[in-house]
Amino acid sequence: MTARRLLPPVAGGLLVALLFGCGAARRHPANPDAFDLKAGAEQFQSYCAACHQYDGQGVGEAPPLADSPWVTGPQERLIKIVLHGVKGEMEVHGVTYDREMPGFGKILRDAEIASLLSFVRRSFGATGQPISAAHVRRVRQAHRERTKYWSVEELLTDSTP
Repeated sequence: MTARRLLPPVAGGLLVALLFGCGAARRHPANPDAFDLKAGAEQFQSYCAACHQYDGQGVGEAPPLADSPWVTGPQERLIKIVLHGVKGEMEVHGVTYDREMPGFGKILRDAEIASLLSFVRRSFGATGQPISAAHVRRVRQAHRERTKYWSVEELLTDSTP
């Protein structure tokens, strides 16, 4: 005879509610082109804050994001950095930084990158429209064969999306 232990109905209902709630943050938005600043803030904390700090001031060899021309400049350039990463000497506020930043294009969807970058731009000095998932998708598609980091020189001279 096998012993079988069943949860009481109340405990079983709580378990289902808990599991449902845990997955809520991972659900895809109804509009995949929408951006979500709250999600962007959470992604910033997960992927960026360890090097760039929560206040965007950077630490050690990581450049600051606050009022950086890399943040306030062209959206395409910032999208490329997050998709594929960047390496090489980069000047921000008169200080030269030379640290590689990995790309997150293989782990973040277009809407997640749009939310992350919209949060970064709004929080650290860029004005204007948020970055859309459609814009991220266009840049990703234009460089779908790319497998290496961008160099600083490429990003400063490339005018293609």
